[in-house]
Parts: sequence; C-alpha cells; structure tokens
Amino acid sequence: MASVAQKEKRRNPPPPFTTSKLQQAAYNRLRYTAKRTMSLAQKLYEGVELGDEGSVALITYMRTDSVHVSNDALIQVRELIPNAWVELSPGKAQLLQIEKGRAGSPRSVRPTDAMRAPEDVRKYLDEDLFKLYQLIWQRFVASQRLPAIFDPNDD
Repeated sequence: MASVAQKEKRRNPPPPFTTSKLQQAAYNRLRYTAKRTMSLAQKLYEGVELGDEGSVALITYMRTDSVHVSNDALIQVRELIPNAWVELSPGKAQLLQIEKGRAGSPRSVRPTDAMRAPEDVRKYLDEDLFKLYQLIWQRFVASQRLPAIFDPNDD
C-alpha cells in the first residue's frame, strides 16, 4: 500500500517595498504609471497637512533598492501587529536579507509611523494619495506577519 506524505508549504510575507516593487504594485493594483506613483510618493514623503499636526511626512524616502528596515521601525510595527492581529504575529521580528556588500543605511519604502493607519489620515488625503499610502502601509505591516502555511495538495 502506497502512502502519501503530507507536507505543508510556507510562504514568507513579502518584504517592504523598494522603488521598483512599489511602482509595479501601484501599476498592478491601482493602475498608476511609474511617473504618477513617484509623484504621489514624493508628496507623501515631503509632507501632507494633517490638521492640527501641520505638515507630516507619511513615508520614508521612496528612491531605494533596499528592503532594510530600521530597528525603531521594527519595534514599532511589532507593537502594532499583536494589538491588531494577534494570530498573525510571529514570536520574533522577520529579519530581511540585506545584499552582501551593501551598507546598512539605505532603507525600504515604508510609513514613517506604522501606528498611523491609512484610515487615520484618509480625511486629509485625496483618493490617489490615500490609495498609495494604504498600499505602502499594508505591505510594510504585512512584511512582519507570520508566514502563510498551506497544503500544496489542496486543489
């Protein structure tokens, strides 16, 4: 009698955006051209008026080919995940590979404050800015979630 081995497959969460991955995702999900994406990202980086807070930069510098995340940002997003999605929170930070020979200073495209959820700033942003910020925020938060586990034999 033949037996079939059950194996589970894991899929790690995607890393935060690099410039090119941001442009690809914005095109695929939002239908923004690369030029439009970078123009909107520039506005999010330079600062958006958030009522009494004044002008606030919502994302880090968007011209990068690194997926590196600062320790402060990792600590912050790890505080957010257990509060919002306990079942998806890993026991430790998802450390992302940095290419050999690269300085650690370049950073991924991410929110400047992970605690500033897209819905918190929606009323201050036009629809296109909101959608791009939401895309960046979701990808950054998702990068620290547990890997997806599934049965590759399920069809």
